[in-house]
Amino acid sequence: MKKIRCIVLEDEEPAQNLMRNYFNRLPELELVEVFDNALEASDFLEDNAIDLIFTDIEMPRLSGLDFIRMLSPKPHVIIITAYPNFALEGFELDAIDYLKKPVSFDRFKKSVEKVQRLYGNSFSEENPVSIAMYVKESGRMIKIEFADILYIEGLGDYIKIITKERSIVTLSTLTKIIETLPATNFIRVHKSFIINSDKIDSIDSANSLVIMNDKKEITLGRAFKTAFISRFKAIN
Repeated sequence: MKKIRCIVLEDEEPAQNLMRNYFNRLPELELVEVFDNALEASDFLEDNAIDLIFTDIEMPRLSGLDFIRMLSPKPHVIIITAYPNFALEGFELDAIDYLKKPVSFDRFKKSVEKVQRLYGNSFSEENPVSIAMYVKESGRMIKIEFADILYIEGLGDYIKIITKERSIVTLSTLTKIIETLPATNFIRVHKSFIINSDKIDSIDSANSLVIMNDKKEITLGRAFKTAFISRFKAIN
């Protein structure tokens, strides 16, 4: 069974060490990273898939609750804090469980078992196929399903992701983002464009153009044209 990939947000070193100890005692968990502030965790989630987040509430710069609020869609979350008055607010954000400090190992284990009962099937694949990615826009983490993407345009240090419903601008490059995309569908056709081959309407090879489903015409770059045309050679 696939391990449950987790991150921990905790700014106190003794509590961090305690959590590491608990994780080491439960082989079904994989502690991917520990963060002492939510902003670094947010940056990490842009490029890394996580199953479960353990977060303290009282954190520097950005509280654990505000961190949860800005994620879309909401991930699986377990709240850990010394302040029980935050419990209701945490559950309103769909937190799976609430652990009051100091957290005993038995209580920690029961919380993990609750996660497994509720979401066990979603952790069962050894090598799950990713169908979406998360990108940051205006301080929020936005989920984008690969099947919804028409094309991606490079804008220097930023990229614009075009779907049928919207466009999203985020801090990244085409070279970086293409490593996240499924190679079977996404192709670099120009120094400034990656396209989803499932969203091609037609190909005008004479004029080196790819016409997408939204009628956007994208020029085939000289360095990419030969490989692209060979891949989509018509069957006569």
